Amino acid sequence: MSRIPIGPVIKGAKKAGKFVKDNKKEIGAFISVAGSIGGAAIKWKNESKTGDKLHPRHNSYLHYKTKILTELDSLNRNELFRYIDEIEQFIQQIKCEEKRGIGVKKPIHKKRINNWNDILIQIKDKMATKDYLEFIKIYNNPTYQSEYFSGFEGHVEKFKKLNNVEKYEDLLRYIAGMTSRSIEKIKKDFLIKD
Repeated sequence: MSRIPIGPVIKGAKKAGKFVKDNKKEIGAFISVAGSIGGAAIKWKNESKTGDKLHPRHNSYLHYKTKILTELDSLNRNELFRYIDEIEQFIQQIKCEEKRGIGVKKPIHKKRINNWNDILIQIKDKMATKDYLEFIKIYNNPTYQSEYFSGFEGHVEKFKKLNNVEKYEDLLRYIAGMTSRSIEKIKKDFLIKD
């Protein structure tokens, strides 16, 4: 193993020490400026984490991820519909920004669209599931008053109207269209015989 000469290292340390001794005022000023810049960087990083300086749409995205997705079970159809509409508007805004922007940002816009689509899919699936469960309740109890469909009573009226007709094909198609369930599953769950 080769030996590293220690002489040049000691000589370099002496020169550095002399430089610091001769320029201590300038070095002190530099350290204080660097410290304030570092403090500002830490403050900016902390603000970014709390969302104070984030784009409003990004704040909305974080709100959807942390709060709204966890509360989907307690929401009615009107609230779910409103969230779906809002997310579709966000996706449309991002697509417009992508058209106006330069090609370099295309992957960033694509990622944002995919993130919003992930949330949109979850909300649409929850709405379809809740619609399906409410239709089963109404089918089994014609006097059942659905609070979930508040503001969307037309869906309930159409369901009841189709349910009173002896021809179940229209009812099955209506439920399948509203809930994305297969006709076979609907027949099984609603106990409809051919």
